[in-house]
Amino acid sequence: MKRTAAIFLLLATSAMALAEGELHFSLGGKNYSTPNAQAVIETKKGKKRLLIAVKDISQRFMLVFTADLPQGDEAKVQNLNSVDSNMSVTLRTTSGTFAVLPQIQLVQADSTTYVERVDVITDELEEDPTHKPEHRHDKNFKKRKRRKMKSEYRRVKPRWHTMSKSERISQGLGIVENAAFKNTYFSLQLTPVVVGGKVVSYEGTFAGSGRYAPPSGAAEIKVMQGGNFKVKVQYAP
Repeated sequence: MKRTAAIFLLLATSAMALAEGELHFSLGGKNYSTPNAQAVIETKKGKKRLLIAVKDISQRFMLVFTADLPQGDEAKVQNLNSVDSNMSVTLRTTSGTFAVLPQIQLVQADSTTYVERVDVITDELEEDPTHKPEHRHDKNFKKRKRRKMKSEYRRVKPRWHTMSKSERISQGLGIVENAAFKNTYFSLQLTPVVVGGKVVSYEGTFAGSGRYAPPSGAAEIKVMQGGNFKVKVQYAP
């Protein structure tokens, strides 16, 4: 809770009037600013995904945000984060790379199957080996019959194909854990500008902690803060 509150404080103090395409932020005491940021909304398999990107040659950095948008809510004010929104952040500079990935990602369901052994009851009868006489030398004893079992092998899909996100996470099925991003968290706030029922631009703020890897040496957690932007929105065909 303290970490989330700190991120929202960083967001709240970074709002300012911007021209379309402007994007600003700071990382490790260095400020970055560009007038060339853009956004794209793409739809795949009925899900909408936002991409905000900029490549600034003069300052030699490239920044990319991606995040899932709740279905039907792209025209509403959004408060997205790396825990709930399948968000990723990548910043590449000459001094290193800053990245945030979801700590837990869902494996995409595909046509992969596995072989499962199943015991099937048949119509054939066999003696029940568990049925024994009360007296060991009872010559008139007859074992009772039972239906014979046989094993079959079937190709089936993994059980997590039919599970909800919360069920998969709680049972640890159909997920990938990104241990390198265990102590990271990122938040992105979006305010849409809507014309004719369609989002034409987004204004927003962002901040968070991510994994920073220099060209040489060990990676560490750094904070990106003061992030704000105004971007025109295009729609992928």
